[in-house]
Amino acid sequence: MILWSLGLLLLLFLAGAVALDLWRVVSSHGTLTGIADKAAVAGAAEIDERALRHNRLRLIPSDAVATAEDFAQAQPGWDTSSMTVRATADPSRVSVEVTGRVQVTLLQMFAAPQAFVVTVTSRASPVLME
Repeated sequence: MILWSLGLLLLLFLAGAVALDLWRVVSSHGTLTGIADKAAVAGAAEIDERALRHNRLRLIPSDAVATAEDFAQAQPGWDTSSMTVRATADPSRVSVEVTGRVQVTLLQMFAAPQAFVVTVTSRASPVLME
């Protein structure tokens, strides 16, 4: 009975470790999503004013990429050691991909140290408001 109880206790500890590490991954996903969304919107604000004067709504792709990447890296939740950002743009939209590595904590006792890789993508396009 004692061995059975110890086995169940070990199983319960393993389940708690999995739950804690998975919660860290879900939390990191939320943080990365917020950063990517804000960066995409910031990049979509880089409108070509010359084209706008001729009633055409276009982005300046190089400015949109630079603004989106700089904005992402300036966010309070940004961690340069575990996060990367890559932005692409064309004249109609900007796309931002943010990748983060989440280290496991308690699961390291049961398996080799690894990290979960979480990647989120966000896209934004400029829109004329009437």
